[in-house]
Amino acid sequence: MKNYILPVTLFLGFSLACWSHQALGRLSAPPPWPTDPERIISLAPSVTETLYALGLGPRVVGVTQFCGYPSEVKTKPMVAGFSDVNYEAVVRQRPDLVVLPSDKVGNRRNLERLGLSVMTLNTRSLTGLMEAIKVLGHSTGQEAQAGRILDDMENSLARARARAAGRAQPKVLFSVMHSYQGLGYITEINAVGQDGFFSEMIRIAGGQNVYQGALSFPRLSREALIFLDPEVIIDIIPANEDIEAVRRDWLTLSTISAIRDNRLFFLTDEADTVPGPRFPQTLEKLSRAFHPEIPHAAP
Repeated sequence: MKNYILPVTLFLGFSLACWSHQALGRLSAPPPWPTDPERIISLAPSVTETLYALGLGPRVVGVTQFCGYPSEVKTKPMVAGFSDVNYEAVVRQRPDLVVLPSDKVGNRRNLERLGLSVMTLNTRSLTGLMEAIKVLGHSTGQEAQAGRILDDMENSLARARARAAGRAQPKVLFSVMHSYQGLGYITEINAVGQDGFFSEMIRIAGGQNVYQGALSFPRLSREALIFLDPEVIIDIIPANEDIEAVRRDWLTLSTISAIRDNRLFFLTDEADTVPGPRFPQTLEKLSRAFHPEIPHAAP
């Protein structure tokens, strides 16, 4: 009898352990994406712009402090900064879907622990952005609008590639938000490296990134700028900065080809800083800067 009881006990214990594991898995697993979400929280400007482009603005119930387009976004509850999420504020909005960039792994885990349905999207590359638009459109019943947006993007990419085909590729320095110290000259800048999105646009518009290192956003000294000797400089600066003062700072680098040949360009529109549906506007500007000799007809 004892020989019979032992196997039964082991079997029951094993079955109980398996059941417990499965039950815990069900408890910890985040809910699936809803088929037609009505209350959506966006945790990135690129996601917010995509939601609005898809016609989902009325369903957005929470955004980050950096989401500013379109203007009605500013009336939405603010539930996050860049990576700091106010989880209490998120839960208070009773979202049925939270959308955030795929690299915010910690935020995703915390949201899922709260039992929220979470969608992560990669908007750090053009391919990723276009796939994100497709996924969002399909998941929210906006396939037709997503298709129209993607068609416009494909046409923009095709036009840019056609303009650049067979032409010289200038060496391009893409500066992003450098320090404005009021010293009267450039000390160092943050540049676009192998980030994916902006470096892809440089290439598609017909330029070559003067920085060929492995970093996504390298910090370059004044001496490094002189050594790299870019032929075109694109500088993203806030619209409220004194552009002429910044221009004078750049002019102190008079030995650089771009400065000597008057090929310094400023981008002050917030659209130029967001990897979202408005990127064709930025691509057009880059194409004009790299190849001003080509007629650029309105799309």
